[in-house]
Amino acid sequence: MKTYITAEFSPSALEKLRDIIKDDIVYESWRSTRNLYFDDGALLNRLQEIGAEILICEGDNVKSKVIEQSNLKIIGSTRGDPNNVDVESATSKGIPVIFAPDRNTKSVAELTIGVILSLARKLYLVERTIQQSQGFAVDNFEDYIKYYNMFQGSELRGKTVGIVGLGRIGFAVAKILYAFGVEILVFDPYVNMAKLRAINGKSVDLDTLCSQSDIITLHCPPIDETDNMVGEPQIRLFKPHALFINLARASIVDETALLEALQERRIGGAALDVFSVEPVDQDNEFLGLDNVIVTPHIGGDTADTNHRHSMLMVDAISQILDNKIPPNVVNPEVLQNKAAIPATPPYQDNFDEFGGILLSLNRYLPEIRQIIEICQTMIRKNYIVGTAGNVSARVKLPNGTDAFIVTPSSVEYMDMQPSDLVLVDSNGETILGKRNPTSERRVHLAIYRARPDIKAVVHSHATYSTALSIARMPIGPIVDEIIPFIGGCEVAEFGMAGTDELAMNAVKALGENYSLLIANHGNVCCGSDLSHAWTVCQQVEFAAKIQYKAALLGTIYALPEEAEEAEDEIFEIMREMNQ
Repeated sequence: MKTYITAEFSPSALEKLRDIIKDDIVYESWRSTRNLYFDDGALLNRLQEIGAEILICEGDNVKSKVIEQSNLKIIGSTRGDPNNVDVESATSKGIPVIFAPDRNTKSVAELTIGVILSLARKLYLVERTIQQSQGFAVDNFEDYIKYYNMFQGSELRGKTVGIVGLGRIGFAVAKILYAFGVEILVFDPYVNMAKLRAINGKSVDLDTLCSQSDIITLHCPPIDETDNMVGEPQIRLFKPHALFINLARASIVDETALLEALQERRIGGAALDVFSVEPVDQDNEFLGLDNVIVTPHIGGDTADTNHRHSMLMVDAISQILDNKIPPNVVNPEVLQNKAAIPATPPYQDNFDEFGGILLSLNRYLPEIRQIIEICQTMIRKNYIVGTAGNVSARVKLPNGTDAFIVTPSSVEYMDMQPSDLVLVDSNGETILGKRNPTSERRVHLAIYRARPDIKAVVHSHATYSTALSIARMPIGPIVDEIIPFIGGCEVAEFGMAGTDELAMNAVKALGENYSLLIANHGNVCCGSDLSHAWTVCQQVEFAAKIQYKAALLGTIYALPEEAEEAEDEIFEIMREMNQ
């Protein structure tokens, strides 16, 4: 399929795409040609000249005329919001539209932190004064003291930072700021309370945030609800030393009122990356102010962003050509006949801090099917009854962050469907899924945090494991073929189900082994993947059964010490192999 690329593309992604497409690729990055196709007629002509069936662009105007009169089969927009593409027209023609919603989260968040530090420590003023000022001169100690006093800044620790919009970028900023020891205030009518707790933030109204914050940073979308949201009344509430950051959109703030506040020095300073008139030119009124950092809309402009959006395009195209539904397709219904799980409704609000990508559980179908099979096998083997026990697997989000597929709460396992599974983050917050996640997820997540080598966890109420857990009897070194596979199996101290206390007790008992018994609550078995964890579960129950029956006969004799040491060495070798 001939491909036309006008977006910036990383060399490695371009090479990978060539291997996938196995056809001509015309690469004309807008950054090199200095051309964006605002004229849909010009774009249509170029597509027809090339005979392109795939278009990957960033700012080109891909509207109905282009879609209806071209031979495009796939359209890619390397933007977080593919509003340059007429998705409705593409959908009516059966053309999937892919996009790159998490391409610049890290870049924008890091620049936000950078300009906050630059304002707080007056680094921008130091640079301008020493490097660029024609009048800079230190002829005596008094001159030095003059500049020294001019450059005195402030720390972040103990300051109050107000974040307007706790979406994916706002949350990324908050997570970094949290390490500086700041107090975080959040204004977001749709705030996710789990995210708020994760940053120890406080939800407040906008006026309270404006009046109490030392630093105010905007991270919300340009929609009707946010238009001119930070207006002249809010700006008058700012503290005299307040620092204002806007790397979101100019429409959110009253630009005239902000300019006046800075000119009159009613606030401490500002860092602005977005403006009502772009691109920034020499007539921009903020340029002449010595308390403002001006950047020309470069918040997301990094080589990493370009590579990230390039790979999102490549991976999505590869999946479409393999008759799969990529997670970053805007209109999955055009590919719906390929789906193995009913399409999940567009899911962005609760997921945006991790990638903002429109996910479907289809992405994790292999793990989901295996989890269901394990649950149903446990029912058949009488390891659990009804909805007892739980299973999870560590997976990756599109942005590389860990997430976890877990079984739902209160769903009969023999009736469980793929769409019943739940995707949660490392805090146990639901990312995808219509069900509540297992109430025992704290145990699973605590183990994953403590043991990066563990990729799957199986918790069962198997008879003999549960009996030993009630008797507080760890599985000892009694069967030589067990130790190399599970290590030891200690009993965790009692904790109420679903509590952090139980989770901490479980991690402590697990140590470096692959299994543990939970007091009065069965076994927890881990592995490098789901198959491994399920094998460990069966081995633990087998060993528990042997130990239980041996105890009925009288004294239980452990393996000789030298044999146990040899088996432990084998376990260490096998554990390293599984990592």
